[in-house]
Amino acid sequence: MVPAWKIKRELTRIKDQILHLPQTLSSLPGRMRESQKRADYLRDFDKLTRRSQGTQPLADRVAIFLLYQPKGIARSALATCDWLRAQGYAPFLVLNCAITNEDRALLLENCWSLLERPNFGYDFGGYQDAIRLLNRDGVTPEKLIVMNDSVWMPMRPGLLGQLEANFADADICGLLQDEKVIHDTSGGHASAFSHLESYFYLIRRSAWQHPEFQAFWDNYKMTDYKPKTIKNGEIRFSRAMAAAGLKLTALSRREVFLQEIQKKDDAFLRNTLKYAAYADADIIRRAKHIAALDAAHPEWREKVLDHIRRAVNRKRFNASFPYANEQIFGTHFLKKSSEPIWSAMRSAYLRALNEGMVSAPPPAIADEILALQTKDQPPKAPALTKLARRGAANTL
Repeated sequence: MVPAWKIKRELTRIKDQILHLPQTLSSLPGRMRESQKRADYLRDFDKLTRRSQGTQPLADRVAIFLLYQPKGIARSALATCDWLRAQGYAPFLVLNCAITNEDRALLLENCWSLLERPNFGYDFGGYQDAIRLLNRDGVTPEKLIVMNDSVWMPMRPGLLGQLEANFADADICGLLQDEKVIHDTSGGHASAFSHLESYFYLIRRSAWQHPEFQAFWDNYKMTDYKPKTIKNGEIRFSRAMAAAGLKLTALSRREVFLQEIQKKDDAFLRNTLKYAAYADADIIRRAKHIAALDAAHPEWREKVLDHIRRAVNRKRFNASFPYANEQIFGTHFLKKSSEPIWSAMRSAYLRALNEGMVSAPPPAIADEILALQTKDQPPKAPALTKLARRGAANTL
């Protein structure tokens, strides 16, 4: 007898495939032409791209920082460049969009090298081009950061110091390790599959010089079909590097989050729920049920922990529970995604910030978070209090 939850899971999978069928079919002609598009792009690379020398010197540490900001370069991007330089990294900026002459001049003041390229291949296409050019230049970084602007960072100035502590015996370090979940009626359980999320990698020379690292980037086939970018780029990169014997680690992981939250007292759990964010209807219903429970009930703690476990098995722990993430790992980055869960997370984060429950980010980042939330959710977005702004001003 097939369990009901398995039947439901398969029906959900079929439904998702049907819903995505129009997109899959509409992208098919472009995907069929991509092999030729890649060949043409590589052949005409120097004609299709523009590389400029920045005013900053080359260093033993290089940071590839990919930007897609067609409406103008954000102040937070310049703050990130300042941070990278202060940490001893030479910024290699990669633009996947057209920019004005004024923005180009501004970026050149803040980087060692600037590559302007067509928006082909998303972030992994830009990463591949930059790595190819570093090899062409004969640059062998002692340490290499590869990152994009889909997150705000650093939210705290000590990020690299904390990463270096994690990085001591690792070849590649990320900010968050995505651990795949097998879903069932119990709320799901972890599988053996994981990968580092691709908005930030800290890479040691031991990885850069490894034949499999270079082979991955030599052979990677950039694509404008996002599911393939995720599968053959983000996921395959981590798994190929691990299979090659390189050690990968991350600043934060769901497994560690769940272990740590078990140790917290009831007051911590109440704050975790107070500053929670949800996007799935069944998790929202469960959250309302938990909120109605008497905290003195003998099963309250058990039910709360089970709810948290179910929520983070469905969505990222740093999205669902920004207060708990702050206390356990520190809020070192924040996603800019427009997906409902991330928008809800930013609203919860701003509430916690205004009430002094999380550390304030740098002013440029605080302003952009608030502006995005005001745009996305005008009735719900809280204004930053004077206290929060004062804290932000003292952060960096």
